[in-house]
Amino acid sequence: MSPFIARDAELARITAAWDRLRSGGGPAAVTVVGEAGIGKTRLLREAVAAVAPPLLLAGTARADGAAPHDWFAAATADADRPGGTDERLWRVLRQEPADDVAPRPLPDGALLRGAMRTVRRLVGAGPALLAVDDLHWLDPESLALWSELAAAWDLPVLLLAAGRPPEEARHPAAAARTLARLAAAPVADTIALRPLTAAETGTLLGADATPAAVRAVHRRTGGNPFWVKELAAAGSATAPLPGRLASLVRARLAGEEPPVRRLARGLALLGERTDTAVAAGVLGTALLVTALPRLTAAGVVVHDGTVLRFPHALMREAFAATALPDEAAAVHRAALDAALSRGDDQAVAAHAAALGETGLVAAAADRTATRQLDSWHLESAQRTAEAALESAPDHTGLRYTAGQAALLSGDYPAAVVHFGHLSRAGSGPDRCIAHLRLAETAWHQGRIADQWALLAAAEALAEPGSAEHGRCLTGRAQAMVRAADHRGLPALCDEADALLARHGLHVQRRSIAISRATALHYLGDTDAAVLTLHEVWRDAEADGDLRKLGRAVNNLLAVHLADLPEPQAWRLYDRAVAAVGDLGMAAWGGKITRVAADAATGFGDLDRAWDLLSARARIETDPHERAVLAAKAGLLAVERDDLDTAERLCREGLDLVAGMDQGWVVTYPHWLAAALAARRADRAEPVRTEAGHAELGRTELGRTELETALRAYRDAVPPDLHRLREYRVIEVARLAQGRGTAPAAVRRFLTDCLGTVPAPGSSPHADLMWMESRLRQGDWTGTLALLDGALAADQPHRRSTARTLAAEAHRRLGDRAAALAHARDALALLSRWPGHRRDAAAALVASLTAAPMTAALTARETDVLRAAARGATNRRIAAELGISERTVEVHMSRLLAKTGTAGRTELVARYLQDV
Repeated sequence: MSPFIARDAELARITAAWDRLRSGGGPAAVTVVGEAGIGKTRLLREAVAAVAPPLLLAGTARADGAAPHDWFAAATADADRPGGTDERLWRVLRQEPADDVAPRPLPDGALLRGAMRTVRRLVGAGPALLAVDDLHWLDPESLALWSELAAAWDLPVLLLAAGRPPEEARHPAAAARTLARLAAAPVADTIALRPLTAAETGTLLGADATPAAVRAVHRRTGGNPFWVKELAAAGSATAPLPGRLASLVRARLAGEEPPVRRLARGLALLGERTDTAVAAGVLGTALLVTALPRLTAAGVVVHDGTVLRFPHALMREAFAATALPDEAAAVHRAALDAALSRGDDQAVAAHAAALGETGLVAAAADRTATRQLDSWHLESAQRTAEAALESAPDHTGLRYTAGQAALLSGDYPAAVVHFGHLSRAGSGPDRCIAHLRLAETAWHQGRIADQWALLAAAEALAEPGSAEHGRCLTGRAQAMVRAADHRGLPALCDEADALLARHGLHVQRRSIAISRATALHYLGDTDAAVLTLHEVWRDAEADGDLRKLGRAVNNLLAVHLADLPEPQAWRLYDRAVAAVGDLGMAAWGGKITRVAADAATGFGDLDRAWDLLSARARIETDPHERAVLAAKAGLLAVERDDLDTAERLCREGLDLVAGMDQGWVVTYPHWLAAALAARRADRAEPVRTEAGHAELGRTELGRTELETALRAYRDAVPPDLHRLREYRVIEVARLAQGRGTAPAAVRRFLTDCLGTVPAPGSSPHADLMWMESRLRQGDWTGTLALLDGALAADQPHRRSTARTLAAEAHRRLGDRAAALAHARDALALLSRWPGHRRDAAAALVASLTAAPMTAALTARETDVLRAAARGATNRRIAAELGISERTVEVHMSRLLAKTGTAGRTELVARYLQDV
């Protein structure tokens, strides 16, 4: 069965109504409405499974010709006749033959009243769930019964009905009355199911669907789940509609008169949306008056005010395909003449293309796509340009618009196709700009070496001092920011800014200002950086420059958000998201979300960080950004101890980075793989063979997995790229050393990646690693000597780890009060960090606040226990304490009894944990 997606909130509304009924809140009615295929039946099935009612009466009508009492007959198919119910009435309501019972007419209303009494007997004291699917197909008698049920104020039932709008019903007036009765019930809720979003469509299609295929399917189906699944099963995301699917669509007009089908064909030829006046002018007012009501009643066309539209593109395709050539040509010719007269470029391009007038197509489509791109209607711009390119493949304007729209929307393969064509076939300036766009695309795809090569190629094509030269310097500056190469940036930005000013390229000057400001932050002048980025934000917002606005907002948050007090930081974030809006978040949302999640992690708010990352990772189109988001979310899933989710995100990230050479991105999912292996080792239990002994434990399996992850991390990128993210290498090394990896292997890993083993004091991450190492070696004082350095770590959960290590060192040194203070500090740092780390900190505090095991012992028993903890034998203990060996044995027996331990080994281990 396909996944149940995008309906959780609706399911919760149904279960809430059921819970209210069960708690004595009285009868309730929930109505689910929506177009065919939108998921009404699936929601009803999920609801029935979720509430698991003690009594379920569920039925539907026959779509091929309903008979009286269809719902009652279907709902009671497996029920026995309740006591007190007349057999003749029961047979009539159940649509059963009368047999030897002579048919006699019943008084008006007797059947309805009898049906209500029978339902009451079946329901009894309740609670019961009464459900109807396809209410729009019900017969009048069944609709009358449901109207009565909705008005019954004392019936202990939840009425759950699903159907299409009443105008599509077999009996529209009766269906409308029933829906009105249901909506007027004492406790009533109406759920209008919406289509799936593009992201939800992608989830339904599965992980293998490309972003381009997802967009194509979503556009053609309008997000209707049934058609999404049908199109996916047919394997036709972009191909012509298969005949079987076309027949399913056209079946809605089976039996209709020729004018109705002719109007459906004509409207389909005019497009997915058509102004009513245009349709009347091209197809004739008389035809609209005669046939349009039938089309809307069948759900083929929706009449929204002055616009006629098909619910989704598939329906238009199915009816357009039935038009004969002469009919199609006549409609397109009339529509083209009308479009030319009113200056409608989009309609001119569509109808000229159908008539083969390529020159007219290219000119009109170029103007239309440019306007769409300027309005940030990226998918429309790309679709308009690509459609026209089929007949004018070398049109420079169309090719650039298609490539730019693809680049901005995250359709990078399409961007490569379009800008690649321009880089070979365009003029000198066009080829230069195409190489710049290809360089940007390469960065988004994680191909850094290609990015630099394409930048160099663009610069070679630019005349010195030209506008193209200024654009090339702008692109190089942005690439240097991405590479964290900040020292040479201010001078490069000054050169580029002067050149751009000379050519009047003020929008590009904003890009240079952003690059310079970002470099200033990393060179130590954060105040100047923040001031400049705020200025660019205001300037770009006032000018409607969404692209530079998104970049300015993102970089401002990156340099400033984590330094602000938490309430002020989230106010700034909310302002930033509101400023870039939905369109800006579509393009820049991955980066902005990542910065916000890093800030949430820095504030110690795991849930907020998780919500941000996990939601964005599902919809991000940028491959390298999605890989980072998935890995970061996966690391938080490990913290939450949700290893299944972490595993899924790890696989997704590793698949995405295959073939990338962008080091900081590539190592992220490998870091997650190491964290997963480490956590599995923590949770390991022995694996017993059939012989009953542990030849190989899960701890060893976990250690082997961790060592494999260590090697994969090391080999993922060259050492020079590892050195750019030294802290990650140290974090992975610390994961390994804390789970029993041999110290020599950990040192070798560090040396292979970094060329050296980071010394104590070189960074907070190194100090934390050395604290852990010294604690494992029994150097308690040396562990504490590194505490201050480790507490400079940037995230609370790492500072908590440092406090935990300090607590353990103090306990081993016998300073229980200091140990408890550090343990409590460690727990406080994790107040908003649920998961295994906080559980361990809480357990540590509990163990330190519990009375020590020696509190219940006598002085002599304590002396014996201490000696045993040093490894002394009973004979040695007797000699040290001046008592007999037999007396030592007695003391040991009493120690085991008082502490509840099973043997000497457990006794000593408990004592060592306690001191």
